[in-house]
Amino acid sequence: MKEDYQDFLKTLTTCPFCERSHNRVLLECEHTYLTYALAPYHKHHLLVVPRRHVLSITELTSEEEEEISQLQRIGLAVLNKLGYESVTFMVREGKVEKNKSIDHTHFHVVPYVQIGDVDHFGEPRRVLSDDEIIQTVNELRRVLPE
Repeated sequence: MKEDYQDFLKTLTTCPFCERSHNRVLLECEHTYLTYALAPYHKHHLLVVPRRHVLSITELTSEEEEEISQLQRIGLAVLNKLGYESVTFMVREGKVEKNKSIDHTHFHVVPYVQIGDVDHFGEPRRVLSDDEIIQTVNELRRVLPE
């Protein structure tokens, strides 16, 4: 069964980026990691996340900034290898408000689509099913650099 994103958010008791599931991490650096979005704007929606819980990009260290930039470039290369010619980079930072759902700065790398509360089909965003997660991770890992 596919779970609605807003319902999913109501179940969170801790920061999902701090309590990350290691089986969701695609690539890891000392201070940051690359993963995929559970409630994506697009099937291959990637996230670059500082390991340390930070609310604002102004709190990032130079080491974190360097790794974020590196993982964003890798994410772009992965999406290019999957055939996408246009990608949107977006950062979410600050406290949870109307347009932000997680209190942890994170960076989106998304094949170009309309960004908002709907996916690229204009439907409400939803959480991936277990089968969709397996398929998506396999596709992404297949094109990750070795």
